[in-house]
Amino acid sequence: MIAAALAALFLSAGPAFARTAAFSSSTPYTPSTLTSLSSSADGAGALVTLDNWIALLFDQPFGVSRGDTISIFTLPPPIGDARLTVSFGRLVGGLPVFVDTRSFDAGNTLTVNNLFQRGCFALGGCNYVLIETTRQRRGAPGAVVDYVSVNGEPTDIVEPTPEPAVWAMMMMGFAGVAWRMKTARRKATEDSRRLKRLAA
Repeated sequence: MIAAALAALFLSAGPAFARTAAFSSSTPYTPSTLTSLSSSADGAGALVTLDNWIALLFDQPFGVSRGDTISIFTLPPPIGDARLTVSFGRLVGGLPVFVDTRSFDAGNTLTVNNLFQRGCFALGGCNYVLIETTRQRRGAPGAVVDYVSVNGEPTDIVEPTPEPAVWAMMMMGFAGVAWRMKTARRKATEDSRRLKRLAA
């Protein structure tokens, strides 16, 4: 009964418009990468070299209705060829849970319109995409991801901002380091005094 209610809810959900996604990468990136990834068909984008990746965390889930479509647009390498692997899923407790993985050659567009049936609906929608270059041959520098769109709308790419829980953990870590340094300094002072008394 609950499953039927959830299925009805997802079936009646309108199309997603995941307009913004936070960007992370296995390699250093610059703000220009974010700008080029946010512009459709500008002939620029993020270069993903062999065994490296980029990840997008969307502000709104996609794959919540049968009509949702996500497309990854790529550019052909200037020389040689490259192959990408794209995994779709959701971050759950900070870890990705993937429902589908596709491979395709750079220079093509990967369009997926059945993520609802492949399991996004069971996760409350997908909000995470991992893109990796798994092959580059004949001098190819890697694969360039030109842009990403959800239901025909290009996604704006932004730098990731830590969540409040992450900030809290960072502050606790800094406090712990400061306390540890203060304790070590106090112990060193006491040891120095003790040695002076013993020497006298």
